[in-house]
Amino acid sequence: MEIRWYWDAQLASNGKKWMYGKFVGLDIGTDSIKVALVKRGLKDTKLLQTIRLRTPKSSEEISEKIKTVFTENSLPRTDIATSLPNNPISIRVLSFPFSDPKKIEQVYEFELENISTFDPVDKFHGHHIVKTENGSEALVSMFENEHIRDLIAICDEGGVDPKIVTFGPLAFSSLDGFLTQERPLILIDIGASRMSFSLFDKGGIKRVRSSSKAGDAVTESISRTLSVSFEEAEAIKFEGLKGYKVGVVVEEALGPLFSEIKKTVQFFEMEVKEEIKTVLLSGGMSLMAGITDYLGKELTKDVKSLFIPELGDNSPLFAESFALALYGSALKKGSLNLRKGEFKYTGKNEELRRIFVVPAVLFSILVLLLLYHSGVEYFERKDRLVEMEAQIERTVKDTFPDVRVIPKPVAFMESEVKKVRDQLGLIEGIRGGSTPLEILKHISASISPSVKLTVNEVNFVDDATVKILGKCGSYDEVAKIEKALSGSEAFKKVIRDSTETAVNNTVKFQISLLLK
Repeated sequence: MEIRWYWDAQLASNGKKWMYGKFVGLDIGTDSIKVALVKRGLKDTKLLQTIRLRTPKSSEEISEKIKTVFTENSLPRTDIATSLPNNPISIRVLSFPFSDPKKIEQVYEFELENISTFDPVDKFHGHHIVKTENGSEALVSMFENEHIRDLIAICDEGGVDPKIVTFGPLAFSSLDGFLTQERPLILIDIGASRMSFSLFDKGGIKRVRSSSKAGDAVTESISRTLSVSFEEAEAIKFEGLKGYKVGVVVEEALGPLFSEIKKTVQFFEMEVKEEIKTVLLSGGMSLMAGITDYLGKELTKDVKSLFIPELGDNSPLFAESFALALYGSALKKGSLNLRKGEFKYTGKNEELRRIFVVPAVLFSILVLLLLYHSGVEYFERKDRLVEMEAQIERTVKDTFPDVRVIPKPVAFMESEVKKVRDQLGLIEGIRGGSTPLEILKHISASISPSVKLTVNEVNFVDDATVKILGKCGSYDEVAKIEKALSGSEAFKKVIRDSTETAVNNTVKFQISLLLK
């Protein structure tokens, strides 16, 4: 199958008067960057343009590519919704007997602390509210802080400032009106590095899930089996299940991916207590020849490629970027937006500013004339405040030269001071007990040298808890490490917090050690 890379504009006109302006959905994938530009009106939304580009290898090149495409196409630089390319470290469902978004916002973190294996304070998280018969549910997605920090840094270097940063599978909730098939149904978006699942019932989106078992893993399996390059294996993959010899290889490579799909379908069916009628596929992998028929036989369900009239045959490729544009342009209370706290959006609405620029200028002149005599002192103080803020920002950047983006310097500095105080408290807490060096020696002595282990971080959370983040070759080795540490006299309890497949078939893990 030929993969075409192009610039494409789809225009439509229905005589409506559009009032809310343009909005961009930006999907930054590991293999391609997709952009969808919509114009939202009072009653309708029109798709104006779709753009697809190859994703460069480095973050700097990605930023430069974004800057170029937004400049050449005169795209809005702030009215943007994008999604984190990373898989969340946790997805939780919290149930409430009420559905008021304000109340849920006030209490959901306390509920999250009770059920999460991670400390929510150490992670970045947000929620999307789903209404139920007896109240509502909050679908909570939790990410590492650096995930959103890296994404905002890429956008900042690219000259754009997205108002919305969300989780892709939840953004697909904006496509609810386009999905006319019998419910419940699952929309599976299979990209290069992530496969996401969005479950819809009669009320709309119900559950979401994501997995790292995706297109690149299939390609790498084909490449190893046939001893061909990644590019050749990619071409073989998109040829699909044709031919006996190659078809068998592709089928074997698809095994882990299809197994993940089967488990997720079964899990969702238990959630809704109904048989799922339809499976819709989107993403680059859905273009693979024969995949819908093959998966349909494996699941014994109706499997189809996603089709949205506005996107036409390009529906699978631009599904997420189109969904992001719709989700962001109609964001309401209870929707997931990770631009909060340290990463809160603080820019101004450029579209509205352009629309009202003339009356705004006239009004500003009138205000200046009225306040001229009494406002001199105010503006002098304002200038001093701006100068002080600039000085604080320079001081923070000089103190932390490795941090590329500091949206709120004062809040950032207070956060860093708190970390230092916490570390001093930790030192005071362990005084009289085992020192950090002794604990590290116990860890090293417990693990056999034959285990291939890379430790990325040893975090002394408090005087009774140590967390280890690392990578090893397999899930069996993670189990061996857990067992070995459990046998150490230094640790009262060993808890495996998480494991997930990383690049090059390695396994990332986090283990908590409770000290005696």
